[in-house]
Amino acid sequence: MYGASSSGSGASTDDYLVVTRGSKIVVNGTADSPVRMTARAAINDEETNSTLLDDGTTAQWGGLVINGFAPINDCDVGTIAGGSADCEKLGEGASGLFGGDQADDSSGSIKYLTVEYAGARLTNEDELNGIAFQGVGSGTEVDYVQIHNNLDDGVEWFGGTVNVSHLVVTGAGDDSIDWTDGWQGALQYAVVKSTVPSSDDPRGIEADNQRPTDLTPFSDPTISNFTLIGTTGNQQGILLRRGTKGRIVNGIVTGFESGIDLDDAQTFANLDAGDLVVQSLFLDNPVNFTQDDDPLAVPPAASNVRTGSNTLSNEFFPGTAELNVPAYTLPNDGFLEQVNYIGAFSSTETVDNNWANFATPGTLFPADDSAPATCPTGTTTSGELDNKTLCQIIAANGAVTGDLRLSDGDELIYELVGPVFVGIDRGPDPANPLSNGAAGSITIDAGVTVVSANNDDYLVVSRGSQIRSNGTATNPVVFTAKGVFDGSAISANTKGIWGGLVLNGRGPINDCDVGSETGGTIGCEKQGEGASGLFGGASPADDSGQLFYTRVEYAGVRLTNEDELNGIAFQGVGSGTEVDYVQVYNNLDDCFEWFGGTVNASHLVANGCGDDSIDWTDGWTGSVQYAIVYPGENDLSDDPRGIEADNQRPNDLTPRSAPDIANFTIVNSGDDAVDAGAVLRRGTAGNIVNGVIVGFDSGIDVDDTSTLDLLEAGTLNVASIFLDNTTNLRDDDDTSTSGKSITDLLTVAKNIIQGTNTLSGTSFRDGRPGVRPGTAEAGVTAFDTTTIGLEAAPYVGAVADENDNWFLGWTVDETRTLTSN
Repeated sequence: MYGASSSGSGASTDDYLVVTRGSKIVVNGTADSPVRMTARAAINDEETNSTLLDDGTTAQWGGLVINGFAPINDCDVGTIAGGSADCEKLGEGASGLFGGDQADDSSGSIKYLTVEYAGARLTNEDELNGIAFQGVGSGTEVDYVQIHNNLDDGVEWFGGTVNVSHLVVTGAGDDSIDWTDGWQGALQYAVVKSTVPSSDDPRGIEADNQRPTDLTPFSDPTISNFTLIGTTGNQQGILLRRGTKGRIVNGIVTGFESGIDLDDAQTFANLDAGDLVVQSLFLDNPVNFTQDDDPLAVPPAASNVRTGSNTLSNEFFPGTAELNVPAYTLPNDGFLEQVNYIGAFSSTETVDNNWANFATPGTLFPADDSAPATCPTGTTTSGELDNKTLCQIIAANGAVTGDLRLSDGDELIYELVGPVFVGIDRGPDPANPLSNGAAGSITIDAGVTVVSANNDDYLVVSRGSQIRSNGTATNPVVFTAKGVFDGSAISANTKGIWGGLVLNGRGPINDCDVGSETGGTIGCEKQGEGASGLFGGASPADDSGQLFYTRVEYAGVRLTNEDELNGIAFQGVGSGTEVDYVQVYNNLDDCFEWFGGTVNASHLVANGCGDDSIDWTDGWTGSVQYAIVYPGENDLSDDPRGIEADNQRPNDLTPRSAPDIANFTIVNSGDDAVDAGAVLRRGTAGNIVNGVIVGFDSGIDVDDTSTLDLLEAGTLNVASIFLDNTTNLRDDDDTSTSGKSITDLLTVAKNIIQGTNTLSGTSFRDGRPGVRPGTAEAGVTAFDTTTIGLEAAPYVGAVADENDNWFLGWTVDETRTLTSN
């Protein structure tokens, strides 16, 4: 029996502990005092031996082997039936026989144990692991275990039925998690951090049944809530082969050469039959799906296996991308816990408070040496601001090339000086990038603040490059004015301090700089406003990165009446780009503007905009679902609108603007009604549905015969809108070709309801109606948004009811605070 704070050590590779069949090990560690099995050198002289121990390439002792009577499928005597009492096998490293027919066999209990610097590679086929569970039964309890710097595999299951929870594997020389011989247990909550391995084929998970691949009982474990972090030299994050069955669910895999690799006909047969389930995963690897190093077909959407750029904070904790993956419902087997998230950690866990903090300090999370934070490579120290180190972003030759990561928002603030381009334009065709172009990426961790002080400070993401803004609900990424921190005058109407954010993509547009080019083709490209570079192409799925929980404040530059910088400009941005939970606050010109492209966005907040809040042109065909708009007061524009919607001039340019805009609440901010809640003109099409527009001179204004023709034909669909404005429907005397006006076309039959609003609760402007619907809004029959490919949201407006708080915690109002009500 091992008690809390106990330590055991070994000094050579023939030192190892074997628990034989019929015997037990009892480890009674605690979270604060785990039992430690380690190398003698780690206790005798840690400083002298630190290089050896951290290297992980030389085993200091053998490890822990547990043998049990549970079923296995690989019998030493080939005529014996797998799973029978006589099916037994000799363990690796001469560790004795294991196997039998007692599924509930108990080999004891292990609570809070670390096994360090172990493993012995006796031959290429005879190796000792950190812990080997050999035919171990489900009566054995294993909870909170770490394997650190083992020469071979971290943990390997050879058959048996034992369950394990809360596993940490760091620095494994070969595979971190490995099974074979018919293991039928479960593993829940596992985190793997790989370092440079000693094996030539290391994996996060290596999963086998056996050879031949149809031996029974099949390996059939459930692996749930795991986070696998790879590094250089690691092969597959998950290798499923040799006929394994099981459920590989609720996981995150990043940093490996490939994410998931499936091999062998029996494995594929199990997958097709539903006996091997691979669902609810997030993958971020150079190649995410392979088969014997060849590309593998992408899993169906229903499996919720998502790919993209991860948004993990502090390397392990889930961000928006991971939290957006629906969790798989686990079997109700008495061991597995039902969870609503993927990965090893929940959204509420942090470096200081998480289940894995029993692990040896510094092996999973960096040790806190209290050293002052330093500016990362690609930035330079330029002083202090708000008691933090100020790091100026360096744009060598005007552009950030390679990978720049802005981190440590608790200690550092970043400063954007001058136009900073991420990457050098690689042209409209990804298959033939420009020879003088260069890719770049900027990753911004949760809680980071980027400040700017001048009109010519702005950030441009060039075609072929990416931004990864990875804020969270509690720690958004914020682009703001330096004056917020240095004592400059900032008021509720401050606008236009710096330029803003521009994303250029290769998505189709319809307004070509060269008039002879055809819209939507590779040759159709356009120069962005504010000398922000070229955009456009013929790649609708183009990926410019991601914006999650990101706020842009006090931006916008009006260079001329026709050349203006917006809060965020999406210029030819493709649908591979992810935009969710983004606010633009107090921008001098438009808050959000789409110039063509196909990008989709959800959960947008635009308040204090000097001109239009949501604006599109040039053939945008993406979508916005859930948007809150409070236009600004005392603005330079004489025609501020909640929505300004254009195709282009001439109005019939293609591809035609045809976005889906659903579940929006637009409230005039001032006491005096101004212009229009939504202006639809210049031949725009699309679906404008499930909205609330309150407090404007006019609610919906449809201009131009071509636009009214589209409205009459249903190509422009305006439905399920609640209106409370001075004039709810306006057409400036325009009619369709058949002579119909807006009032003829937008009728009660389209659920266009006029009345007195009953909005209440949270408001983004003092004294104005809130965003929570009342009886008037609830009385409007909603449009079925699933028919246009959006989420089901059977209500009008951006907010469902008093319990819907998606807009709180990461946004600001005119006072820079926002409380829940």
